[in-house]
Amino acid sequence: MFVEPQAAGSERIASRLAEAAGSWRFVGVLLCWVVAWLGLNLAFRPFEPYPLVMITGLAASLATVAAFQGPLILLSQRQAAMRDRARDREAFRVAVNTEADLHRLQQRVEALTERLEAGGPPPARARREP
Repeated sequence: MFVEPQAAGSERIASRLAEAAGSWRFVGVLLCWVVAWLGLNLAFRPFEPYPLVMITGLAASLATVAAFQGPLILLSQRQAAMRDRARDREAFRVAVNTEADLHRLQQRVEALTERLEAGGPPPARARREP
């Protein structure tokens, strides 16, 4: 039976952050934040007097978000790949055992067929108890 390996504490945190940063909710919050930032700066000009400085600050903050998201996504993909490899090993083990069982059954069926074709007595039936 497959048992999922436990991730380290830092990997669990990275996985949660990558999951949150890759969600539609995060995209919506980020989009609302950018629109609010632009709206406040265009309407009231409280932060920067020139639009170029405002856009540069916005670009820097979005680049920082992207710089943090890249490694988090890579960490969560690595963890998912390790989990998939463990699942694949387990599936392979089950397939090998199943194939061995099928070969044993095939040999028994062939032996029974040969015995019946040779005119020998059929094998004794196993008695089932109620």
